[in-house]
Amino acid sequence: MIPTSIESKLAKLKQLNPVAFKAIEPRMARESSACHADLANLSRNEFTSEGRGLDYLDSIELSLLARSEGVMDLLGKMHPSGREGLCSSLIICDLLAGDGYVNKVAHRLLGATRCPTFINSDVSQFMVDRCIRDGLFAIWQSATDPFWIKDGSVDGVLMAYGTHHIPRAQRATAVKASARILRPGGILVLHDFEEGSPTARWFADVVSTHSVTPHDYPHFTAGEVLDLFAAAQFDEVTVQRITDPFVFHGGDEESALQLLAEYVVKMYGLEQLRGHTQRVLALLDEYFGIVVTQTSHDEFEARMARNALVGSGRRM
Repeated sequence: MIPTSIESKLAKLKQLNPVAFKAIEPRMARESSACHADLANLSRNEFTSEGRGLDYLDSIELSLLARSEGVMDLLGKMHPSGREGLCSSLIICDLLAGDGYVNKVAHRLLGATRCPTFINSDVSQFMVDRCIRDGLFAIWQSATDPFWIKDGSVDGVLMAYGTHHIPRAQRATAVKASARILRPGGILVLHDFEEGSPTARWFADVVSTHSVTPHDYPHFTAGEVLDLFAAAQFDEVTVQRITDPFVFHGGDEESALQLLAEYVVKMYGLEQLRGHTQRVLALLDEYFGIVVTQTSHDEFEARMARNALVGSGRRM
Protein backbone atom coordinates (compact mmCIF):
# COMPACT_ATOMS: atom_id res chain seq x y z
CA MET A 1 0.00 0.00 0.00
CA ILE A 2 1.32 3.45 -0.96
CA PRO A 3 0.79 6.04 1.81
CA THR A 4 -1.00 9.31 1.00
CA SER A 5 -0.45 11.79 3.84
CA ILE A 6 2.95 13.40 4.49
CA GLU A 7 3.21 11.82 7.95
CA SER A 8 2.43 8.35 6.65
CA LYS A 9 4.90 8.83 3.79
CA LEU A 10 7.65 9.82 6.22
CA ALA A 11 6.90 6.81 8.40
CA LYS A 12 6.97 4.51 5.36
CA LEU A 13 10.30 5.95 4.17
CA LYS A 14 11.90 5.48 7.58
CA GLN A 15 10.70 1.90 7.57
CA LEU A 16 12.03 1.27 4.05
CA ASN A 17 15.56 2.49 4.78
CA PRO A 18 16.63 4.18 8.03
CA VAL A 19 20.07 5.05 6.55
CA ALA A 20 18.58 6.93 3.59
CA PHE A 21 16.02 8.55 5.87
CA LYS A 22 18.81 10.36 7.75
CA ALA A 23 19.22 12.57 4.66
CA ILE A 24 15.55 13.59 4.67
CA GLU A 25 14.39 16.93 6.08
CA PRO A 26 10.92 16.14 7.52
CA ARG A 27 10.14 19.80 8.28
CA MET A 28 10.62 20.82 4.64
CA ALA A 29 8.56 17.89 3.43
CA ARG A 30 5.72 18.92 5.74
CA GLU A 31 5.84 22.64 4.95
CA SER A 32 6.36 22.56 1.17
CA SER A 33 2.74 22.45 0.06
CA ALA A 34 3.52 24.88 -2.78
CA CYS A 35 6.21 22.51 -4.05
CA HIS A 36 3.71 19.67 -4.08
CA ALA A 37 1.27 21.79 -6.10
CA ASP A 38 4.00 22.49 -8.67
CA LEU A 39 4.94 18.82 -8.74
CA ALA A 40 1.38 17.85 -9.53
CA ASN A 41 1.67 19.87 -12.74
CA LEU A 42 5.19 18.67 -13.58
CA SER A 43 4.17 15.07 -12.95
CA ARG A 44 1.78 15.15 -15.90
CA ASN A 45 4.56 14.13 -18.26
CA GLU A 46 5.22 11.28 -20.67
CA PHE A 47 6.29 8.90 -17.88
CA THR A 48 2.76 8.20 -16.66
CA SER A 49 0.21 5.52 -17.44
CA GLU A 50 -1.32 7.94 -19.97
CA GLY A 51 2.04 8.46 -21.74
CA ARG A 52 4.73 5.85 -22.30
CA GLY A 53 5.26 5.07 -18.62
CA LEU A 54 3.78 1.57 -18.79
CA ASP A 55 5.74 0.73 -21.94
CA TYR A 56 8.92 1.91 -20.23
CA LEU A 57 8.22 -0.30 -17.22
CA ASP A 58 7.53 -3.22 -19.56
CA SER A 59 10.97 -2.75 -21.12
CA ILE A 60 12.59 -3.03 -17.68
CA GLU A 61 10.59 -6.20 -17.02
CA LEU A 62 11.80 -7.59 -20.34
CA SER A 63 15.46 -7.08 -19.44
CA LEU A 64 16.75 -5.41 -16.29
CA LEU A 65 20.38 -5.76 -17.36
CA ALA A 66 20.14 -4.55 -20.97
CA ARG A 67 21.84 -1.25 -20.04
CA SER A 68 23.86 -2.55 -17.10
CA GLU A 69 27.28 -1.90 -18.65
CA GLY A 70 26.64 1.84 -18.78
CA VAL A 71 25.00 1.85 -15.34
CA MET A 72 27.98 0.19 -13.70
CA ASP A 73 30.37 2.58 -15.45
CA LEU A 74 28.41 5.51 -13.99
CA LEU A 75 28.36 4.01 -10.51
CA GLY A 76 32.11 3.51 -10.67
CA LYS A 77 32.46 7.27 -11.08
CA MET A 78 30.51 7.88 -7.86
CA HIS A 79 33.49 6.96 -5.66
CA PRO A 80 37.18 7.98 -5.83
CA SER A 81 38.14 4.28 -5.68
CA GLY A 82 35.78 3.33 -8.50
CA ARG A 83 33.51 0.30 -8.22
CA GLU A 84 35.69 -1.16 -5.47
CA GLY A 85 34.65 1.72 -3.22
CA LEU A 86 30.93 1.07 -3.53
CA CYS A 87 29.27 -0.10 -0.32
CA SER A 88 25.97 0.13 1.54
CA SER A 89 27.12 3.08 3.67
CA LEU A 90 27.51 5.24 0.54
CA ILE A 91 24.34 7.33 0.07
CA ILE A 92 23.51 8.18 -3.55
CA CYS A 93 20.60 10.38 -4.59
CA ASP A 94 19.40 9.49 -8.08
CA LEU A 95 17.53 12.64 -9.10
CA LEU A 96 16.04 11.08 -12.25
CA ALA A 97 15.42 7.64 -10.85
CA GLY A 98 12.26 6.68 -12.70
CA ASP A 99 11.22 3.30 -11.30
CA GLY A 100 14.57 2.93 -9.50
CA TYR A 101 16.30 1.32 -12.46
CA VAL A 102 19.88 2.14 -11.42
CA ASN A 103 19.14 1.02 -7.85
CA LYS A 104 17.75 -2.28 -9.13
CA VAL A 105 20.72 -2.96 -11.41
CA ALA A 106 23.18 -2.13 -8.64
CA HIS A 107 21.42 -4.43 -6.19
CA ARG A 108 21.31 -7.28 -8.71
CA LEU A 109 25.00 -7.04 -9.67
CA LEU A 110 26.60 -5.89 -6.41
CA GLY A 111 24.45 -7.62 -3.83
CA ALA A 112 23.06 -6.16 -0.63
CA THR A 113 26.40 -5.59 1.13
CA ARG A 114 28.03 -3.62 -1.70
CA CYS A 115 25.01 -1.89 -3.21
CA PRO A 116 24.98 1.80 -2.23
CA THR A 117 22.04 3.19 -0.29
CA PHE A 118 19.84 4.92 -2.86
CA ILE A 119 17.47 7.82 -2.49
CA ASN A 120 15.35 7.42 -5.61
CA SER A 121 13.89 10.76 -6.64
CA ASP A 122 11.69 11.62 -9.60
CA VAL A 123 9.26 14.28 -10.80
CA SER A 124 6.79 11.60 -11.91
CA GLN A 125 4.55 10.48 -9.06
CA PHE A 126 3.68 7.43 -11.16
CA MET A 127 7.34 6.35 -11.12
CA VAL A 128 7.84 7.15 -7.43
CA ASP A 129 4.79 5.07 -6.55
CA ARG A 130 6.26 2.19 -8.55
CA CYS A 131 9.54 2.47 -6.62
CA ILE A 132 7.75 2.31 -3.29
CA ARG A 133 5.59 -0.58 -4.47
CA ASP A 134 8.83 -2.43 -5.29
CA GLY A 135 10.21 -1.75 -1.81
CA LEU A 136 12.62 1.03 -2.79
CA PHE A 137 13.22 4.26 -0.88
CA ALA A 138 11.76 6.97 -3.12
CA ILE A 139 10.63 10.58 -2.88
CA TRP A 140 8.57 12.80 -5.17
CA GLN A 141 10.50 15.93 -6.11
CA SER A 142 12.09 17.61 -9.11
CA ALA A 143 15.79 17.63 -9.93
CA THR A 144 15.75 21.42 -9.79
CA ASP A 145 14.34 21.51 -6.25
CA PRO A 146 15.22 18.43 -4.15
CA PHE A 147 13.50 19.98 -1.13
CA TRP A 148 13.15 16.70 0.77
CA ILE A 149 16.92 16.40 1.24
CA LYS A 150 19.11 18.08 3.85
CA ASP A 151 22.12 20.20 2.94
CA GLY A 152 25.37 18.23 2.73
CA SER A 153 23.73 14.90 3.47
CA VAL A 154 24.55 12.58 0.54
CA ASP A 155 27.80 11.15 -0.81
CA GLY A 156 26.82 11.16 -4.46
CA VAL A 157 24.24 12.60 -6.82
CA LEU A 158 23.36 10.98 -10.12
CA MET A 159 21.51 12.64 -12.99
CA ALA A 160 21.19 10.09 -15.78
CA TYR A 161 18.87 8.53 -18.34
CA GLY A 162 16.70 11.55 -18.95
CA THR A 163 18.76 14.61 -18.02
CA HIS A 164 17.74 16.22 -21.32
CA HIS A 165 14.18 16.40 -19.94
CA ILE A 166 15.38 19.21 -17.66
CA PRO A 167 14.76 22.45 -19.62
CA ARG A 168 18.03 24.05 -20.68
CA ALA A 169 17.25 27.23 -18.71
CA GLN A 170 16.85 25.16 -15.52
CA ARG A 171 19.91 22.93 -15.80
CA ALA A 172 22.19 25.27 -13.86
CA THR A 173 19.61 25.31 -11.06
CA ALA A 174 19.59 21.50 -10.99
CA VAL A 175 23.39 21.26 -10.81
CA LYS A 176 23.54 23.88 -8.04
CA ALA A 177 20.82 21.98 -6.16
CA SER A 178 22.97 18.86 -6.44
CA ALA A 179 25.88 20.76 -4.91
CA ARG A 180 23.65 21.82 -2.01
CA ILE A 181 22.73 18.29 -0.97
CA LEU A 182 26.22 16.82 -1.46
CA ARG A 183 28.57 16.59 1.49
CA PRO A 184 32.00 18.23 0.99
CA GLY A 185 33.98 15.89 -1.24
CA GLY A 186 30.81 14.30 -2.59
CA ILE A 187 30.55 13.56 -6.30
CA LEU A 188 28.00 14.56 -8.94
CA VAL A 189 27.76 12.42 -12.07
CA LEU A 190 25.72 13.86 -14.96
CA HIS A 191 24.92 11.62 -17.93
CA ASP A 192 23.18 12.42 -21.19
CA PHE A 193 23.73 12.21 -24.92
CA GLU A 194 25.64 14.70 -27.00
CA GLU A 195 23.97 17.13 -29.39
CA GLY A 196 24.39 15.84 -32.94
CA SER A 197 25.23 12.31 -31.79
CA PRO A 198 23.48 9.24 -33.23
CA THR A 199 21.38 8.98 -30.05
CA ALA A 200 20.28 12.62 -30.22
CA ARG A 201 19.36 12.14 -33.89
CA TRP A 202 17.50 8.94 -33.01
CA PHE A 203 15.32 10.87 -30.58
CA ALA A 204 14.72 13.68 -33.07
CA ASP A 205 14.09 11.53 -36.15
CA VAL A 206 12.58 8.29 -34.85
CA VAL A 207 11.20 8.75 -31.34
CA SER A 208 9.54 12.08 -32.11
CA THR A 209 7.95 10.55 -35.22
CA HIS A 210 6.86 7.11 -34.03
CA SER A 211 6.37 7.40 -30.25
CA VAL A 212 3.07 7.85 -28.41
CA THR A 213 4.56 11.06 -26.95
CA PRO A 214 6.63 13.78 -28.66
CA HIS A 215 10.28 14.06 -27.70
CA ASP A 216 11.55 17.55 -28.44
CA TYR A 217 14.28 18.06 -25.84
CA PRO A 218 17.73 19.57 -26.46
CA HIS A 219 20.62 17.34 -25.45
CA PHE A 220 24.01 18.48 -24.12
CA THR A 221 27.38 19.64 -25.41
CA ALA A 222 30.66 19.02 -23.63
CA GLY A 223 31.08 22.76 -23.20
CA GLU A 224 27.66 23.10 -21.60
CA VAL A 225 28.48 20.35 -19.09
CA LEU A 226 31.77 22.03 -18.15
CA ASP A 227 30.03 25.38 -17.73
CA LEU A 228 27.32 23.87 -15.50
CA PHE A 229 29.87 22.30 -13.16
CA ALA A 230 31.97 25.46 -13.09
CA ALA A 231 28.97 27.66 -12.24
CA ALA A 232 28.19 25.40 -9.26
CA GLN A 233 31.85 25.55 -8.15
CA PHE A 234 32.67 21.87 -8.50
CA ASP A 235 36.30 20.74 -8.37
CA GLU A 236 38.15 18.02 -10.31
CA VAL A 237 35.65 18.26 -13.17
CA THR A 238 35.95 15.83 -16.07
CA VAL A 239 33.85 15.26 -19.17
CA GLN A 240 34.11 11.88 -20.87
CA ARG A 241 32.39 9.85 -23.53
CA ILE A 242 31.50 6.34 -22.42
CA THR A 243 29.97 3.34 -24.12
CA ASP A 244 26.41 2.73 -22.93
CA PRO A 245 25.10 -0.11 -25.09
CA PHE A 246 21.93 -2.17 -25.20
CA VAL A 247 22.93 -5.85 -24.87
CA PHE A 248 20.71 -8.92 -25.31
CA HIS A 249 21.29 -12.66 -25.32
CA GLY A 250 19.36 -15.45 -26.98
CA GLY A 251 19.64 -19.07 -27.98
CA ASP A 252 20.08 -18.01 -31.59
CA GLU A 253 20.73 -14.82 -33.53
CA GLU A 254 17.07 -14.28 -34.37
CA SER A 255 15.87 -14.46 -30.76
CA ALA A 256 18.57 -12.06 -29.53
CA LEU A 257 17.63 -9.54 -32.22
CA GLN A 258 13.92 -10.01 -31.50
CA LEU A 259 14.51 -9.13 -27.83
CA LEU A 260 16.48 -6.03 -28.81
CA ALA A 261 13.72 -4.81 -31.14
CA GLU A 262 10.97 -5.50 -28.59
CA TYR A 263 12.92 -3.70 -25.86
CA VAL A 264 13.49 -0.60 -27.97
CA VAL A 265 9.82 -0.38 -28.98
CA LYS A 266 8.79 -0.55 -25.33
CA MET A 267 11.58 1.69 -24.02
CA TYR A 268 10.68 4.56 -26.33
CA GLY A 269 6.96 3.88 -26.71
CA LEU A 270 7.30 3.39 -30.48
CA GLU A 271 3.67 2.47 -30.95
CA GLN A 272 3.73 3.02 -34.71
CA LEU A 273 6.57 0.49 -35.07
CA ARG A 274 5.10 -2.19 -32.81
CA GLY A 275 5.14 -5.51 -34.66
CA HIS A 276 7.55 -4.21 -37.32
CA THR A 277 10.66 -5.98 -36.03
CA GLN A 278 12.71 -5.80 -39.21
CA ARG A 279 11.97 -2.10 -39.65
CA VAL A 280 13.05 -1.42 -36.06
CA LEU A 281 16.26 -3.42 -36.49
CA ALA A 282 17.04 -1.62 -39.75
CA LEU A 283 16.65 1.76 -38.04
CA LEU A 284 18.82 0.68 -35.10
CA ASP A 285 21.53 -0.54 -37.43
CA GLU A 286 21.35 2.70 -39.42
CA TYR A 287 21.68 4.96 -36.39
CA PHE A 288 23.85 2.90 -34.04
CA GLY A 289 25.07 -0.28 -35.63
CA ILE A 290 24.18 -3.76 -34.35
CA VAL A 291 26.80 -6.45 -33.81
CA VAL A 292 25.78 -10.07 -33.23
CA THR A 293 28.36 -12.51 -31.87
CA GLN A 294 28.31 -16.05 -30.53
CA THR A 295 29.47 -16.28 -26.92
CA SER A 296 31.50 -18.99 -25.22
CA HIS A 297 28.28 -20.27 -23.64
CA ASP A 298 26.78 -21.07 -27.06
CA GLU A 299 24.48 -18.07 -26.80
CA PHE A 300 24.16 -15.23 -29.25
CA GLU A 301 24.70 -11.65 -28.13
CA ALA A 302 23.10 -8.69 -29.93
CA ARG A 303 24.85 -5.44 -29.02
CA MET A 304 23.63 -2.00 -30.06
CA ALA A 305 26.32 0.62 -29.56
CA ARG A 306 25.55 3.93 -27.84
CA ASN A 307 27.96 6.57 -26.62
CA ALA A 308 27.03 8.88 -23.76
CA LEU A 309 28.45 12.18 -22.53
CA VAL A 310 29.31 12.07 -18.82
CA GLY A 311 30.45 14.90 -16.58
CA SER A 312 31.65 14.39 -13.04
CA GLY A 313 32.92 16.71 -10.34
CA ARG A 314 33.66 16.87 -6.64
CA ARG A 315 31.92 19.30 -4.34
CA MET A 316 34.47 21.54 -2.63
